[in-house]
Amino acid sequence: MTWRRYQGAKVAKWAKSPNTNIPPEHIGPWADVVAQLQRFTKIQADSVAASKETANAIMLAAQALPVGVVALDHQFKITWFNKAAKQHLNLDQTLDVGQSLLNLLRQPEFIRYARQTQWPEPILQKLTQAGEDKRLVMQLVNYAGNQRLLITRDMTQIDRLETTRRDFVANVSHELRTPLTVLAGFLETLKDSPPNALSAEQKQQYIELMHDQAHRMQALVEDLLSLSDLESTSQAERVSLDMPVLFDALRQQAQALSGGKHIFEWQIMPGLHLEGSHSELTSAFSNLLNNAIRYTPEGGHIQVQWALDQADHPRFSVTDTGIGIAPEHIPRLSERFYRVDRGRSRVLGGTGLGLAITKHIALRHNAKLEIASWPNEGSCFSLVFDTPPMP
Repeated sequence: MTWRRYQGAKVAKWAKSPNTNIPPEHIGPWADVVAQLQRFTKIQADSVAASKETANAIMLAAQALPVGVVALDHQFKITWFNKAAKQHLNLDQTLDVGQSLLNLLRQPEFIRYARQTQWPEPILQKLTQAGEDKRLVMQLVNYAGNQRLLITRDMTQIDRLETTRRDFVANVSHELRTPLTVLAGFLETLKDSPPNALSAEQKQQYIELMHDQAHRMQALVEDLLSLSDLESTSQAERVSLDMPVLFDALRQQAQALSGGKHIFEWQIMPGLHLEGSHSELTSAFSNLLNNAIRYTPEGGHIQVQWALDQADHPRFSVTDTGIGIAPEHIPRLSERFYRVDRGRSRVLGGTGLGLAITKHIALRHNAKLEIASWPNEGSCFSLVFDTPPMP
């Protein structure tokens, strides 16, 4: 009996922690019981490990979700949140877990929404964090009895894109309305005027004005198509460019547009070549040069430079002695249809898309558009290429 008690005591001691202890030996009739208990314990341990792995995978998946998820108890106290929710709501793991969500989101509209018994529809909320406005779509859902989840989705960028689209359509409509109105007005005058009511000189003047407005609309449509083509692909073709030929064409174009009213200085570094799209870079260089000609008064000086900068990056720059630009306008110059002086731009024939096109071309060629300007003194527009020059 003493031996059997000793064996039983060994089994009982092992059974307290069967996962961590080695099964006892020489336990006589207890051996079969211990073996079965050991198998059962292993099955349970494997099941628990699999459950933990699944739970960890679920938590990692929840953390990786692009939407915000906040777990709440029945009193709206925060029990857990993922990374997206942390960014959306500016939550802090140390400070906010255990806090009531209604104390953190105090907008009256959200509080009324949260205190409903059901939430069949989401709510759109505007939040301001660190001086930046955010627009979040939020929805509460019930789960696990009386627990709740708050689902958040950041709509800020989508709203900005929609605003950009609306502004773009409005700007295009506005730009086309004026020339169309002029064309329609002159055509109506020519159509309704009695025979011989208009002199030949008047008719010729009307025709020339209609031609100018038609040309303006054509330029606008061509720029819109160019911008659309640039946005449809992310990379430009890569061919070795014949830079002397490109700059010869630019000289001829500039002289024709200037009509001898400006003084040009060309500083072209020989042997400095580049890879890229000939048509796109010609367009970008022309836009910068044409702007300098348009906004530089007669007798002004325009310097065109193609050289390596201090970091050995190829740099194309156009410096003029024109009217200059106030500092507050410079960050927005490459926006579509943005004009410092809308009336002056229309008189000078700009479409408001030239610098937007130039910036897209620069991005497609690993380059950046740099602008420096001084009111009533002049401006310098540059394209700086990050790619090394061709030998």
